Amino acid sequence: MKFFNLLKKELKEMLGLQTIMIMVVSVVALVFAGQAMSDAIDESSESQMDITICDLDKTEFTDAVVTALKAQLNESGGELKEVELESDDYPKELDRLDISSVVIIPEGFTDQVEKSESADVSFVQKMTSLATMSNLNTGSQTALGFISAAVKSTIYAQKVLDGTMTEPEIVLLENPVTLNETTVVADKSESISSSAVLSMCSMQNMVVPIIMFVLIMFSSQMILNTIATEKVDKTLETLLSAPISRLSVISAKMLSAGTVAALQAIVYMIGMNRMMSGFTDNLSAEGNYDKALEALGLTMGFKQYLLVGLQMFLSILIALSVSLILGALAKDAKSAQTLILPITLSTMIPYMLSMFLDLQTVSPALRYVVYAIPFTHTFMASQNAMFGNSGIYIGGIIYQLVFLIVCMTVALRIFMSDRIFTMTIGGKKKKNKHEAE
Repeated sequence: MKFFNLLKKELKEMLGLQTIMIMVVSVVALVFAGQAMSDAIDESSESQMDITICDLDKTEFTDAVVTALKAQLNESGGELKEVELESDDYPKELDRLDISSVVIIPEGFTDQVEKSESADVSFVQKMTSLATMSNLNTGSQTALGFISAAVKSTIYAQKVLDGTMTEPEIVLLENPVTLNETTVVADKSESISSSAVLSMCSMQNMVVPIIMFVLIMFSSQMILNTIATEKVDKTLETLLSAPISRLSVISAKMLSAGTVAALQAIVYMIGMNRMMSGFTDNLSAEGNYDKALEALGLTMGFKQYLLVGLQMFLSILIALSVSLILGALAKDAKSAQTLILPITLSTMIPYMLSMFLDLQTVSPALRYVVYAIPFTHTFMASQNAMFGNSGIYIGGIIYQLVFLIVCMTVALRIFMSDRIFTMTIGGKKKKNKHEAE
């Protein structure tokens, strides 16, 4: 009986209103993120069967290939869109036609097939972010596979039946079509596949989000635990009663937490950079990717690091100010541990979504909900800097400044009054025997 009474007491303390509220908010947030990912995957799967094609060869053979491709896509639920390119200025042409990718059957394609040569097919894709879901080779492999099948069936079928195929033709039969990929970023284009660009940039820019996550979590947890502990053991009451301004106390706590977090970030960044360079250096040397990334403007220079650092600094200040408020709401050390969860979710959700989704292309409702999380703009900072999204970057900076001012105003109001000693969430603070008297 004593055991069950003790168990009941512990459960009552742990499953308070605060814990239940945090659990509900966490479930809602994770369901929201999961639904967003599910919708993005469904949309990506559907768009893979939609192909935009441009036939520059314009022969009976290529007309037959395009017609057959259209019929095949209609059967599988896809759609074929035919366009005409006016020049080889791919950035300009994609903008003019309002498309993100195009499969190009070049002039001379039929001649190559008739000469038993590997025929060239070009695929041009525009990159607007480094999100995984937004950079799938939409339609390229589908079109390539069907065009290859058309070449095999129309040119080599009779030769196979007659047994007149030469050895070079037998080898060529395995890969009758060669795919040449071009990636477009803003007004620049390079002969490199978007998958290679995504692979290289993801490795190079993985450091910033990880460091950002560690920075926010470390500094937030440190200052939240400090405030909660000092509040519970009356150290904070003694400190705020000392002949020193409360603003100085808050500033000292925030500055110290920010300094330690910055030192941690520098150490982690150096270590992560060295680790990632071991992967990227060899890949860059083998594929000569460095020059291609530089030509596309997808490298981080001093200006880009400065822009990212500014938003990172604002995010740290926001995290610290929110931690001050949450620390003031803690009623004991246990509750302080659960109160860090809102910051964790607010950091984790935009981190994951920005890796997989291009937030500029999702539905407005989802986009603005995610943009409302101030840390989202920091996770997008490196992409915005490299892709030239100055409007989104400036908007994010302004929003973070407003959010910081609001949070700091609330934190100062709490610390400048006696509510810092009395306010809690999830029930009243238990009074000890001395306070009751």
